[in-house]
Amino acid sequence: MEDLLLRGRYRAGDRIPPEAELVESLGVSRVTVRAGLARLVERGMLERRQGSGTFLMRPPEGARLRPGLERLETYTVHAERLGLELGSEDLRIEAVEAGAEEANALELPVGSALVRVSRVLLVGGGRAAWMVDVVPESLIGVEKMRERFRPEAMVLDLLVSEGVSVGFGQLSIGAALIGPADSIGRRLGLTSPTAALSLTQTMHLTSGRPVQWSRDAFLPEYLDLRVVRELFEVRGLDGGH
Repeated sequence: MEDLLLRGRYRAGDRIPPEAELVESLGVSRVTVRAGLARLVERGMLERRQGSGTFLMRPPEGARLRPGLERLETYTVHAERLGLELGSEDLRIEAVEAGAEEANALELPVGSALVRVSRVLLVGGGRAAWMVDVVPESLIGVEKMRERFRPEAMVLDLLVSEGVSVGFGQLSIGAALIGPADSIGRRLGLTSPTAALSLTQTMHLTSGRPVQWSRDAFLPEYLDLRVVRELFEVRGLDGGH
């Protein structure tokens, strides 16, 4: 039952399904469901309201951002669903010139004017990730970015609010080992080497033109990536399809 809440289907203040529905979806008895609900009420995660139902008061301990790879949604959306508070630390918004990697991702000449947003992302007050986003200066200038960017939101949120027609994103996922002496490790306050999820993403307009490039290093306790895959084709045991 706790795992069901952790999947992000419900956020703080939402009414959870009635007992009969939980019995059916979880495949357990009504007695088991009632016992589980009682334990979660005791822990302060749920609240029973006479005549109204049972409501989620706060996400379970260890709640993590759980974006699906099949849909383009920002971490802001997932945090809101879980009732988690986002914020920024060591936030820097500056005008820079495109290096080779950034120029290649954004299909611009090396040295092109960019706006770079770098920061430590805070999730529930904890240091969760080091994030770096760059966009062409022609898309949104550095002064406008400083004026409009909200520390609890994502750069993509700002682009969409400014009417930029983002259509899709391309995401690469890797693993990295971050040490306490590394620049990212110092920013995240690490005291020992830690494995991290390395996410590199390019956002494109509906026309296909790239407009945002980002590189994030997430501590694994703050992020779960999941994907839903539909069965397309299999090879039968007899050699057929």
